[in-house]
Amino acid sequence: MAAIEVETFTLVGGVSVEKFHSLDEQMQEWCYLNRPGLARRTVAVDANGKFIVVTLFGEASQADAGYRNYSGISAEWLSCIAKGSTTHEVFSLF
Repeated sequence: MAAIEVETFTLVGGVSVEKFHSLDEQMQEWCYLNRPGLARRTVAVDANGKFIVVTLFGEASQADAGYRNYSGISAEWLSCIAKGSTTHEVFSLF
């Protein structure tokens, strides 16, 4: 059954939205190549600088934060996120 992964976070002080957007474009490509079952990934930011990443997967077992263990663009992307600011939830479609 398909699943939606939802992550929210804020950026580390000094990291601009523009810099993060550039990194996220690379992260988007990385995710499509390295996260099996990924059907769609969308990122948005609110007026206060809180980000949300919504990712659609073919099944719930494919939605996990496993990408956090990688290096390269994943590590660079993660270094922009303020520690303790993240939430991660997975919802199954019915």
